[in-house]
Amino acid sequence: MLAMGNAYPASGNRKQFSSVSSVRGDTAWDQEVDTERVSLIEENARLRALVVQLSNLVLRNVVDQHSASPMQPLRRSLPD
Repeated sequence: MLAMGNAYPASGNRKQFSSVSSVRGDTAWDQEVDTERVSLIEENARLRALVVQLSNLVLRNVVDQHSASPMQPLRRSLPD
């Protein structure tokens, strides 16, 4: 049977981080997250604008079809 090691190192073995380097790392990470968030918001706005354009085109096309030729029921001949 294999012996399991301690998942958490003893306090003497832990790497100590200075508060300055930790803050710099957090700030850089926050800025990256903020930049990505802004990019997603901008892309979302562009996609919404495209959806509005597409919806307007579809509606315009439907209205044009209905005003150009009124729908008439198709008449089928009955089989003999």
